[in-house]
Amino acid sequence: MRSLEVAWERAKMLRSWEKWIDRILQASRETLSSNLAGIYIFGSAVTGRLVAASDIDVLIVAENLPKSARARSQLKEEIVEKAGLPLVHPFEMHLADPEEAKIYFKHIERFIKVYEKR
Repeated sequence: MRSLEVAWERAKMLRSWEKWIDRILQASRETLSSNLAGIYIFGSAVTGRLVAASDIDVLIVAENLPKSARARSQLKEEIVEKAGLPLVHPFEMHLADPEEAKIYFKHIERFIKVYEKR
């Protein structure tokens, strides 16, 4: 796929990001199972400052996450694959355990709760 086509597909996904969130939720459930504690959207998509170069920040909170960045990266790759996201997509996934999530929430202006374990 040429770079212009890739950019166009990414832009289309950016404009319709809400429809992809359910796929990310389902993929996160499959990957993290009962450890999944919550999924939240934050950043420019929520604050109304979304532009063509923006990404969609997705905070995935889970218990018992591995500590190593490499292992977490592999989990993110698995979620991306199971969600059926293309190689180039606008979603920036942040994996955090509940303690790390507190730091995110301390600095996040606003967020959308997609899922939260009861």
